[in-house]
Amino acid sequence: MTTRLRGLAVACLALAVATVLSAQTLDAQAQSSQAQSSQARSVDGRVRRPMEQGGDSTGMGPAVGQWVTLHRVGKDSAGPVDSVRTDAAGRYRLRYTPWGASDAVYFASTTYGGIAYFTEPLKAPAVTGEDAEITVFDTTSRAFPLSIKGRHFIVSQIDSAQMRTVIEVFEISNDSLLTRIAGMSTSPEPTWSVAIPASAIDVRANEGEFSPETFAATNGRVSVYAPMAPGVKQVAFSYKVPGSSFPLAMRADGGAVVFEVLLEEPRGTVKGKGFAAVDPVSLEGRNFRRFLAQDVEPDAEIIIDLPSAATPGRNLYIAGLLVAVGFLMMLALMRSSQRTAARRLRESANAQAARHDDVSSERLAQEIAALDANFARQENPSEAVQKAYTQRREELKRALADAMATESARK
Repeated sequence: MTTRLRGLAVACLALAVATVLSAQTLDAQAQSSQAQSSQARSVDGRVRRPMEQGGDSTGMGPAVGQWVTLHRVGKDSAGPVDSVRTDAAGRYRLRYTPWGASDAVYFASTTYGGIAYFTEPLKAPAVTGEDAEITVFDTTSRAFPLSIKGRHFIVSQIDSAQMRTVIEVFEISNDSLLTRIAGMSTSPEPTWSVAIPASAIDVRANEGEFSPETFAATNGRVSVYAPMAPGVKQVAFSYKVPGSSFPLAMRADGGAVVFEVLLEEPRGTVKGKGFAAVDPVSLEGRNFRRFLAQDVEPDAEIIIDLPSAATPGRNLYIAGLLVAVGFLMMLALMRSSQRTAARRLRESANAQAARHDDVSSERLAQEIAALDANFARQENPSEAVQKAYTQRREELKRALADAMATESARK
């Protein structure tokens, strides 16, 4: 009995020691993690702006004396942390120590001509180079064309009220070196607008890059009054049209590099120059027929034909998911466009315009890389998200192969 008691005592002592050591280890790990997250960080960058170099040439110069502000956005609080002015070379440096919620996001910004410009989120302990660079642009209310890189037209099944929900998503590119603004008059011109069907009702701005306050729908057009800086911006909105509006004849207002139509109705068809049916998309158990066209000319006629018979209707509740997943292309275009804008500031504006006439293999490779990076940042992507990502990646790979073959033939 004594031996058993001694054995039990030894076992209890061992368990107690193990528990204490484990607690000390966990505490040490927590302290180490806390110490690591509270280490001082820094961002060393510069603010640049387009400057004339003589003749028609445009290059980059420093934005001197600009206030650059470090921001923190977290679940616990959000607001500016520190600020500093740029020096004679347009450079700035900010040091900070992360605090509070571990998932808080830090970034730097500056305001130029009344428009705010931002860095990407500051993730590394010391951010330098391109990730810390901010490019600002002069503003103009003068109208000039904005190109549509992507247009996506999504139509739901008909509901019990004999209405169909339509969602439109645009990737709009400002290829200039100016930020287009609406102006200060009592009746300012929109920075961008597009025609919608005359029968459209209940027009609403969907989640995108612009606030509802900068969005208006009047006289058969949707208009945006928000500033349009160089690069790619996304505009998304929805409306309802009676089932009797179909066949729906519309024009590609402004054209599009890529025009995509998604129809939840399995018997729907799309007629128009260059449009072809491609593999359908299935998201969250809902199937969409998919039609695609490239390099659609401005005002090209498109006819969308859908049956008018009523079917059990459902709200288009996955529209947000569809936009976020099916159009990861927009994120790729945005990253590619930002880098292209920076290159354009180093060279002649005319030479840069000529460079963008063709879709190069370099740009397509950048789009694939950006697509992969955006997908990798998603936590626990659903099967639908993975399928949409795989499908888009395959399309880009085929386009890359074609572009490389064309470029090789030219040499």
